Amino acid sequence: MERITFKNETGLTLVGHFYAAPSKAIIIMTHGFLSNKSSSGRFDRFALKLQQNGYNVLTYDCGGYGESDDTAIHFEKQVTDLRAAKQYSQQLGMEKFAFWGHSLGGRLSLTCYDTDIETMILTGPVTGAIAYQHVDNFSKEQVAQCESSGSMIFYVDDPWRTEIVLDKQMLLDFDQMDQAATLQKVDCPILIIHGTEGDLEQELTQITKQGLDLFPKGTKMIELDGADHGFMEQLNEIETLGLHWLHEHFQLN
Repeated sequence: MERITFKNETGLTLVGHFYAAPSKAIIIMTHGFLSNKSSSGRFDRFALKLQQNGYNVLTYDCGGYGESDDTAIHFEKQVTDLRAAKQYSQQLGMEKFAFWGHSLGGRLSLTCYDTDIETMILTGPVTGAIAYQHVDNFSKEQVAQCESSGSMIFYVDDPWRTEIVLDKQMLLDFDQMDQAATLQKVDCPILIIHGTEGDLEQELTQITKQGLDLFPKGTKMIELDGADHGFMEQLNEIETLGLHWLHEHFQLN
């Protein structure tokens, strides 16, 4: 694994980990809300397993997260970050592309679809509009701060930073997603993995089910019994499901 840096279109320096393999196929992994390139260790272990199976992997911190440059986060900024990660992958000589996204990283993957993306794997993805109050425990003080100053601060347990600044726009971004408009642009088979436990994951599962007919042909949705939004007890199962899916839908050559 190599620590790498690249810039997005606004000039922010983004930090990532590149797992090199002897192929031209790369999987770009995008983390969720208030997370980082490790994704609580999920992406670290998945990336190593994928590398062992011949895939190059890029994990990265969106701007304002992890080791990347500071900025107040909102969705469109993170869209530019994923596009920059893909451009960086092309500069490395990659020719085949797949996306892997967790939670909000799933929505980012869908939004950044392009015709050269061969497949996606999305765990606990945000696939439609959801009230921001359901995503995290925003306090009344935080929301008031956001309304008055245009941003709020989250203190996080992160190896690379102590706080993440949330732009007021991010609150709107959660409940302004147009599911149909997003999905009609996507044209690759997608493996969607949801869980059955916890209020947030149950709501995200229902949002996906409501729009399941909008997903492209070949999409498969799996619900893991007992899994909450973190999936920390199901990592072995997700790893196995993901590798099987990639062997079918993302050939190395």
